[in-house]
Amino acid sequence: MLIWISAYSESSGALYAAILFLTIGKSGQTLLDSFLENKVDEIFEAREKIEINDGSTEKQNEHDLIRIILTSTWLSAPLVVGYVVILGTDFFNQDYNIIFRNSAVLMGGCYLLFLFGSTKYRFEQVSDESNLGKIFRICKAACGRRELHYPASENCYYWKGNVRTNLCYVRGKGVRLKPRVPRLFRWLDKAAILDERDSIYPGVTPDTQERDGKVCSVKDVREVKSLVSMNYLCFSFFAYSLLVATGNTFFVAQASRMTTTNGYDISKLFLIKVAAEKVSRFICFLIMAVLRCTITTYSTSKRFVVTTSIIRIGFGMVCAVICCFVARKVEFHRLSLILKKLEKHSTTALVPQFILLGTTEALVEGGLNNLFQAHVAKSMWSFVDSYIELVNGIGKLLLIPLVLAFGGSWFKEKIDTSHLDRFYLMLGILNAALLLVYAYYSFRYTYKETCPQDAAQPHLEGKYIYG
Repeated sequence: MLIWISAYSESSGALYAAILFLTIGKSGQTLLDSFLENKVDEIFEAREKIEINDGSTEKQNEHDLIRIILTSTWLSAPLVVGYVVILGTDFFNQDYNIIFRNSAVLMGGCYLLFLFGSTKYRFEQVSDESNLGKIFRICKAACGRRELHYPASENCYYWKGNVRTNLCYVRGKGVRLKPRVPRLFRWLDKAAILDERDSIYPGVTPDTQERDGKVCSVKDVREVKSLVSMNYLCFSFFAYSLLVATGNTFFVAQASRMTTTNGYDISKLFLIKVAAEKVSRFICFLIMAVLRCTITTYSTSKRFVVTTSIIRIGFGMVCAVICCFVARKVEFHRLSLILKKLEKHSTTALVPQFILLGTTEALVEGGLNNLFQAHVAKSMWSFVDSYIELVNGIGKLLLIPLVLAFGGSWFKEKIDTSHLDRFYLMLGILNAALLLVYAYYSFRYTYKETCPQDAAQPHLEGKYIYG
């Protein structure tokens, strides 16, 4: 509505307010996606319980696959419709005032539909303790027991009646809890160590100590530790996030200094990027569906999801390297034409790098979503959207100081006198180097840390398979 008003107003106040509300709405998009997916999944699960009388594994897997396909179809249908509408309005060159007016009416209608339907939703009781509260409690307990030595037996940990099969490993003279994490966070295990000195006091039981916040169960400690390796893995996506930020800035600057041919202006280039992203996600969905049909036993395990997600992210980072070198080649050719005072380069030359950028985002972000869901404990799944935003936010924040650091040589006042080709070359080399770092951390702290008792997890079967 504010964008529509700003189209008729000479003042830019309405436009800035619209950008602010658009940013706030964009931040809630992932929450809305998760909410809708949860509700659609509940409907199909309820129907599945009514229809299934045969409790065999093959029958169950067949119904799970059908449910996943139907859920993904329902969730992807609005995206396809929206993309077709935008594509049609853009290529027919309608006036922006008409586009903004129709968008305002459509968004208002969608909001009313959501408001009327919200009265039918069933509210669920959430846990009394937040995930941040659990993390703080475990860190506090571990700090309070930092002087304790690691026990020689797994019996010295507070298991609280949970299974303890193959959940420990020996390192040095003590027994540690899985999953393995880098040295900086190994002290978290001490939050679950039972202090033998407390046993001499009557009435001091492990349950009492847990209520007082002095000790935590092994289950809680392992859930928090599952986040650590993903946070370390986050640093290997530094170059990828820089590429995403570059695509929204310097790719646009390139297009602004090139000749528009066949209608390939910047809006259509971004539509091509979105199309490449959606097609890549759909291809990944088809591949996962085929693998689930052909490898029914292994495909329902946690290790299968972890393995396929790691491979998917790896292919995405390879596409990031190729995208950087393609962008470097296009920019080098564009600058050479300027030096020779020849005709400007056409924007059609930017199509390959926009396609590669969309493919990269689909493979990396979709793989990260699946990897997070498979590797991190289910109670910590609420951090998945924040984690992906953190990965993308690193590049957006560090791009500014990077431009200032190379401002004298690579980045100048005008794009035609700058050397973006050198920046793209550096970005490609950095992506290739961090691809090796990603391969090490993903294998060392993610793939190898799949515990046998966590291998088959029904709630992971097909979760976010289309993501």
